[in-house]
Amino acid sequence: MDTPVDLKLVLLGNPGVGKTAVVCRYLYNNFGETTSTIGASFALRRIETAGGACNVGIWDTAGQERFDSLSSFYCRGARAALVVFDCTDRASFDALGSKWLKKVEAEADRGCHVCLVGTKADLRGDGRAEVVSEEELTALAAKYSADVFHTSALDGTGIAETFACAAERYQQRQAQRAEQPSTIGVNLNRSPARRGLGCC
Repeated sequence: MDTPVDLKLVLLGNPGVGKTAVVCRYLYNNFGETTSTIGASFALRRIETAGGACNVGIWDTAGQERFDSLSSFYCRGARAALVVFDCTDRASFDALGSKWLKKVEAEADRGCHVCLVGTKADLRGDGRAEVVSEEELTALAAKYSADVFHTSALDGTGIAETFACAAERYQQRQAQRAEQPSTIGVNLNRSPARRGLGCC
């Protein structure tokens, strides 16, 4: 019997930013050379959260322009999105606002939670100039009510925490929806309709 997917999670971002490396580190706890994703790949992972277990369907999408329509297709119905950029590549960060976050707004489920995921955190502070400031990242995150993670597929920094956050946010939203009472609209100003008197 197929395992039902509670949460559809999609990874989006420019080609080469390390989406597949992030997924491989999370699922298999290893790091190695990866090839460009063709279309999309899928994996299922059960994540334990404070709100209970959550079966997460993880869609790793291709970032190349020729697969743009496919990434839009796999984005549909997503309730969590990891929008990924390379912290050493300014263009990949600029594409978050100009392309990938717009795709989430247009295609994903309403209320889809976003995590902005910076990869190659192991290269930060090694003498290279920062190509993305924390102020810029914080401002973008605030605009989309997103969480921010600095990750490294090389040493595993921030990887598990990113997926756990996405599942936790989903469970929190589900709990909030369950607590909201269902309401029935009643027009108090409308007079009751009069029934016609029938003759015997």
